[in-house]
Amino acid sequence: FDLPDSYKQRTFIKGLAGFVHKIDQLAGTMVLIDGNKTTVLTRFVRQDKPPVVTTSTSDVIYNAKIDSRFKFNGAYSIASTKVDRDKVYEIILTDVGYAFLPEDYIPYLEICRAATNVAAETRKKTYYVRSVKLTTVYTRAYQKVTGGSEVGGIVFSVDGEVYHTSDQFKLDYVVSVDLVSLEKLLSLQNCNDLINNEEIARREKAEKARLEAQKAEEEKRAREQALADAKAQVEDLKKTLHDNLERTGEMQRQLREAQDKEHAALIQLNAAIRQASELSAQAELARQNAESREDVILTFKNKDGKVLEIKNLEELSEEKLRALGFDVEILKQ
Repeated sequence: FDLPDSYKQRTFIKGLAGFVHKIDQLAGTMVLIDGNKTTVLTRFVRQDKPPVVTTSTSDVIYNAKIDSRFKFNGAYSIASTKVDRDKVYEIILTDVGYAFLPEDYIPYLEICRAATNVAAETRKKTYYVRSVKLTTVYTRAYQKVTGGSEVGGIVFSVDGEVYHTSDQFKLDYVVSVDLVSLEKLLSLQNCNDLINNEEIARREKAEKARLEAQKAEEEKRAREQALADAKAQVEDLKKTLHDNLERTGEMQRQLREAQDKEHAALIQLNAAIRQASELSAQAELARQNAESREDVILTFKNKDGKVLEIKNLEELSEEKLRALGFDVEILKQ
């Protein structure tokens, strides 16, 4: 019941057990391995491209029962599970997490810069964690049944021996990593070209930033001048509007005066028209009166119907006419 080759070929470092619950923080770290001692030095990860993380709950890679003869008995790869004589362990290995950095996620330039002053001997012991796998290790111990021992729980037999257990599975985690030596990592890149190109790019970026800042300053000055011109135009318009308002006020005053004069003239005209009409009527009446002085001013009619016209009142008096037998009736005066 050997472990799968793909699992045995993994790199298990006990000193990285502290990352079992944060494998994404382990990917991209630079570690120094000196014998059995592992030290995390620093981490090189691009902020815009963090490690890719995937999870699974069904990727079982190993499920078997092992005894003390198991080749990896007590190894960290099985969570340091130690199987004693007269015992059998049921073990289940499942990959539940994976964090890795694709090629274009690795910040080679920063690594090249950091490695510039690293001693050759240290480089040989320094490794870059390219990927990390998190594996759960479920184990359950079975005790060999001897003599008249009482048997209970789960029971099975192998090689003529009977084993039983009443225990639940115990859960542990192990971390495996894909390491790339610093020397190999640097050999994949021309660090001098990377640094030089980055320097050129940095200078070009600085020059571009300078030109953009200069352009922005010129644009700011142009906007300031445009604002000043606009303010001046506003002030001119305000003054013109104020003058126009003053002129408009004076014109409105003059208009009111003219309207008042027009109204007064209209009243006077109407009065004059009335007066003229009255005077015309009086003149016509006077004219008619003047003309009527030459006509009959009194008409007398007697009881027999005889009419006598008198043009001069001085000729006859009313009494005189009555004495002559006329009944006097004034018809027109």
